[in-house]
Amino acid sequence: MGSEPENPHGFVPVSYENGTWRTAEGDVVPWYEVQTDLLPEAEVQGALQRVLSVYGVSDVVVDAFDQFRKELKRPSPEE
Repeated sequence: MGSEPENPHGFVPVSYENGTWRTAEGDVVPWYEVQTDLLPEAEVQGALQRVLSVYGVSDVVVDAFDQFRKELKRPSPEE
């Protein structure tokens, strides 16, 4: 009906290009207004290590995750 939404915040998709965040229309968005669901790499690595050690998985699985992490690392473009 006419009730207010529980969470009045909206999200506009932005992408990072040439050192600035931009909307799809090309408008620059200040960095302090950008919210992402990205976590620091160290936090992700730590959580992964804890889970793998707690569940006592085999070396094959640990090796697979190591390879997975290497695949995710993108080399920075050549300057």
